[in-house]
Amino acid sequence: MESALSLVQDHAATRRGRRVTRVVLRIGELAGVDVDALRFAFDVVSRGTVAEGAAFQVEEVPALAHCGECGRDFASDDLVFICPTCGAPGGEFRSGREMELSRIELS
Repeated sequence: MESALSLVQDHAATRRGRRVTRVVLRIGELAGVDVDALRFAFDVVSRGTVAEGAAFQVEEVPALAHCGECGRDFASDDLVFICPTCGAPGGEFRSGREMELSRIELS
C-alpha cells in the first residue's frame, strides 16, 4: 500500500492537485489480497498526506483462463481447469492475478 500511495502522491504533485478525493485499485480475484486489510492499510498510510480521507475503491477483476488448444478465453476460479469448449486441460491465466492502480481523482 505504501508503494501505491507513493504513486498517488507523485501523480497529485505533477498535476498540482491539492487533495486526492478517490483512489481506485484493480485487484484480481486470484491475487490473494484481503481487501479489508488493504482498505485499513490505506487509511493508516494516507494520514497526513494529500490522500488522507480519500475514498478507496476496489474494482474486482475476474479470473480468465485461455485454452491453448481452441483459443477460447473463459472464466475460471480454480487453478486447475478444463476448457468448457474443447475439454482440454490446462492453459494459462489471462487475468485475475493483477493488483494495479487504476484511477486517481484530484480536486
